[in-house]
Amino acid sequence: MRHTLTSLAHAYELEHVKRAPAGGRDFMARAAAYQERLAQRPDLRHWSLIDDIDPGDDGPTRVLDADLDVWTRLTEGPNRGAWRMARFARPEQEEQPGGALTWRDLAYHYGPLTEDSQ
Repeated sequence: MRHTLTSLAHAYELEHVKRAPAGGRDFMARAAAYQERLAQRPDLRHWSLIDDIDPGDDGPTRVLDADLDVWTRLTEGPNRGAWRMARFARPEQEEQPGGALTWRDLAYHYGPLTEDSQ
């Protein structure tokens, strides 16, 4: 599934995103990725970077972020309900993904999000 979804990097290559003013290009790329994912996989749930209402326990347990990295919902412990990047083991990555994020922070900083059906 991951290879059939539009990533943020791919969205930056879309013509209408390239034509956007430099200051709005990131938002345009994220919006374009969200729209393309909706069209590509209407059978899955998708969230834009402004969908900040946590889907809660009835929501997905795994989502793909804008770069198609997997995030998992923590089901126990002090951070229950928060999200953590599943394979965060790359020292060159920023510090933030190694920690637990709220849904709001995940969607805003790493969206669009798509449920991971695997």
